[in-house]
Amino acid sequence: MTLPARHKLTLSLDPDADLHFCVPAFLLHEFNYARSLEEGLALSLDPEFNHQYRVALRRTRSLCLLLKETLPPFELSILKPSLKLLMKQTNKLRDLDVFILGKAAYYAMLPERKESLHKVFAHIEARQRIEQSRVSLWLQSDGYQKTCVLLSNSFHRAISNDDDTLQNSTLAFSNSKVLSHFTKVIKASKKLSPTSPDDAIHRLRIECKKLRYLLEYFSVFYPDERHKSNVKHLKSLQDSLGDFNDTSSQLAFFRQQRESNVFGKEELKTVKTLLKKLKMHHFDARLSVLNHLKDFQRAIHQNASLSIY
Repeated sequence: MTLPARHKLTLSLDPDADLHFCVPAFLLHEFNYARSLEEGLALSLDPEFNHQYRVALRRTRSLCLLLKETLPPFELSILKPSLKLLMKQTNKLRDLDVFILGKAAYYAMLPERKESLHKVFAHIEARQRIEQSRVSLWLQSDGYQKTCVLLSNSFHRAISNDDDTLQNSTLAFSNSKVLSHFTKVIKASKKLSPTSPDDAIHRLRIECKKLRYLLEYFSVFYPDERHKSNVKHLKSLQDSLGDFNDTSSQLAFFRQQRESNVFGKEELKTVKTLLKKLKMHHFDARLSVLNHLKDFQRAIHQNASLSIY
């Protein structure tokens, strides 16, 4: 089984589109794509199944919240917690998958400690197999199936809802949402410094993801080259923020391993040495984020890029 293609929804936006219909239709399309990945995820065919499953659910939930005016409040009260529940179930598996996928990089960091790294990763891989089994059972459970039916029914009711309470045109609504979130990201980015806590940088990363979802959803309204430039600079910033988040996760994980009682003396020494290396990578990743933030702010300011919204 290969990874299913993510097809675009044939329903296209236009300045007169009814967002009370279009938004839930798009969200249902994304949710159905996530469900098409269940079999590959349950069978552990490839970590990419879990990754894309999570991306689709995260995009769905984020747009539910970002475009909440287009959804009936009752449906939103169902969608928010139910999507969060589905996403939470695969968090640990994804973390373990990422560590295993990056195994070669750890060996490259400590080639002289190859033998003890084998034992460290044997432990991580055993944990991954246990977590994979748990997720596979969850996907087949009544609780999961009932939650999916609840979500699907909620999306269908939202699509059928004849409410039309948006005060602005579709284009004006889009402009307002994009500009508001762009401003939020820029303000948050200006508050960061070399001494900012990891959580502050992580929060900016989350806000950048939300902005990206908005830009992608409303992209049909912005053929201007400045919009493409905005997306390009945002992607570059996101890559840097992603690298920083990866090193944060690695440090937290291996600190936890250091405090556990599962390793012998040599493996524990290897974990401690690895932590020293990761701290240096983390420091470099922080500097990279700050440099990318300057580039992002400069590009947005110099090109008057937000005026198109």
